[in-house]
Amino acid sequence: MKGTLAALNRTVRRLRGDRSGVGAVEFALIAPVLIVLYMGSLEISVAMSVNKKLARAASTVADLVTQDDNIDKAFLASMVNVAQSVMMPYRADGMKVKITGIAIDASGIGKTTWSWQDDNTRPYSVGSTQTLPKDLAIPNTFLVRTELMFDHKLLLIMPDIQDIDVRTINMKKTYHLRQRIGDSVACSNC
Repeated sequence: MKGTLAALNRTVRRLRGDRSGVGAVEFALIAPVLIVLYMGSLEISVAMSVNKKLARAASTVADLVTQDDNIDKAFLASMVNVAQSVMMPYRADGMKVKITGIAIDASGIGKTTWSWQDDNTRPYSVGSTQTLPKDLAIPNTFLVRTELMFDHKLLLIMPDIQDIDVRTINMKKTYHLRQRIGDSVACSNC
């Protein structure tokens, strides 16, 4: 019995002094943390790029709508395709588009003159008051507002878990622009 304990004691002392597997153990402890950091930074950079594309799409739609003094629903419906084209190479299905013409009266209050959204309904009733940034609420002027909403789905974070809320980032961009021709932009059948 004494010989067995002495042999076990020698083996423990020998293993305690052996440093040959330290690198593998450190790597096994640190690698998962580094992989999660890498995946998270990738997700953040892609989401920031999608957010910039969404802002550019809202700006482009507002710019195209304000280049004419009279538009219709068919023209506004084509703006969904424009916004989706600007979003390339990112997925853009499920994007919601609202476009509103806002007349600002002499007291600086914005009222809806027409509105349209991608399902061919009117999101705001005619004459409803619209909240505007103070810098844009110039009396007796007209604005076109575009609102684009998009749910960006994350690529790498827990792809097999279906009921987790952090898999989608809800993005919304609003853009206001003044008309380029005439005093307002009219929509003939909105």
